[in-house]
Amino acid sequence: MPAELTPAEQLDYLVSSARLSLWFAWQFLDKHPEETFLGAIQNRTDLWRRTIFNSAHLDGGWGKFEAPEWAALMKRVEGIHARNRKGGSAQAFEDEAIAVIMPYLEPRVERDLRDIRNKVDLAHYQCGSLRYNLKPDAERPGRIGFHIANACSPASPFDDPSYFPRCFMDLMEQCEKEFKVTEIGTGTWLNSYPRWLKLFPRDWLDHMGPPNYDVQWHYGFWGQFITSRRTFNHRLGRQFRETGRIPYPPRSSWCAIKAMRKHLQPLLKPA
Repeated sequence: MPAELTPAEQLDYLVSSARLSLWFAWQFLDKHPEETFLGAIQNRTDLWRRTIFNSAHLDGGWGKFEAPEWAALMKRVEGIHARNRKGGSAQAFEDEAIAVIMPYLEPRVERDLRDIRNKVDLAHYQCGSLRYNLKPDAERPGRIGFHIANACSPASPFDDPSYFPRCFMDLMEQCEKEFKVTEIGTGTWLNSYPRWLKLFPRDWLDHMGPPNYDVQWHYGFWGQFITSRRTFNHRLGRQFRETGRIPYPPRSSWCAIKAMRKHLQPLLKPA
């Protein structure tokens, strides 16, 4: 079993995640000068949730930007950005900005580790690492949406080939009984990840939407930078910086429960 997360690793996650958000904002505004700095930070990065201004767990809360201290911090960071646009560099901006943000990252560490030990982010996951919506899709009442986490951390949910199939079987059974649905669907970066796609029937691939490179604030984009141990995924972070493109762009798809159940049956084994 992989070792549990240490305080040093959690701080590295927070700092590395914040740095990647700052780098992305600089690069994005290079190409989209019509957008504001604050808009790019708040709507396209996960920076706010990494700070003490987010009173929820790391995957919780968003959009509560009312704190005067947050506004003051962003004004300082925006000033650093403007100054480096005139005579500095992206690296200088990132280094200066992280220095003023750091006091709002460090106090999260112990709380984050406690939340991780207590699996706070999994409180509403009904089927292991899967959570289904509490009502069917408004436009497609025969379909239910679902979300993905890692209830196996510090291990990977892909380590046991039968783990996700068991989660899906449970999810489909519950949703059929509760909502009378016949389809499941989701949008996630995992839809660009080959190991995930092996879980699905051909219908899932046939219904797959286009990759979305229009980066937004949520884990549909930023979740890929978290390893199974919940450390920062430095390999994917470097790839993002080197290419300027999100490594695994989110895509949306769906399939019939009947086809999914038939596809997963051979992958099951006794728990």
